[in-house]
Amino acid sequence: MVTERRRIQVIDLSQARSVDGFLDELALDEPVCIFVNGEYNATLIASPEMKRELAAGYLLSSGVIDSAEDIASIETRDNDVMVETSREVDLREAAANVMNLIVTACSASPRLRTSPQLSRVESNVRVRADDLKKMTARLNRVSSVHMRTRGTHAAMLCSAEGETLAFAEDVGRHNALDKVIGAYALRGGDAVGCVLLSTGRQSGEMVQKAGRARVPVVASLTVPLISGVRLAEAAGITLASLSSGRLKVYTHPERIVV
Repeated sequence: MVTERRRIQVIDLSQARSVDGFLDELALDEPVCIFVNGEYNATLIASPEMKRELAAGYLLSSGVIDSAEDIASIETRDNDVMVETSREVDLREAAANVMNLIVTACSASPRLRTSPQLSRVESNVRVRADDLKKMTARLNRVSSVHMRTRGTHAAMLCSAEGETLAFAEDVGRHNALDKVIGAYALRGGDAVGCVLLSTGRQSGEMVQKAGRARVPVVASLTVPLISGVRLAEAAGITLASLSSGRLKVYTHPERIVV
């Protein structure tokens, strides 16, 4: 179950000023705690599904592990995800290399530090602009929880030709991205030839997650923040947004075929 029904009061703000009772469907969120080799790593507030995929994607996108091959086992215990790795990992070192970012929502100027371990994405993949349009339309079409609640974000990983490889919805845009990265990685997939679609705005930490997964093309339904554009430019990632029939390509447009 990813939603819950609650009776709410709906107030019509027109001249009629009517008040009605209404049964509304809300997206569920709950804490998911990730443990690595018995050591606590993080708590994510997420939708209560795809917890294994969320943990795997989070560890990949935060630099704790380099690939799914580093995972020896992964299991869930209620809201905890227990991950055992096949090699020794240093959680503190990984945390130190994560981007240090104060978001503009905190009424502060962004402080951006690009991780020295974020390698440049090298990929010869090319994507047709019309195919990107079709992918974003499909992302909207299959986001069923969002259509019912308006309370979730969605992410989708596709091949360059438009085949859907992984899809997830979550109350958090970061979590949705981690879930599709984790889902594809756990199946043995390599995202270096893929396109990542997202409903959320692409800030620096979102682009960093895509970069760690080696995704060469990232497209969103909303315009990015300047931190995302700067990091995409430096990391060799094609960053685009599509809305109202217009495709805006902010970095590395050579991968987009018109």
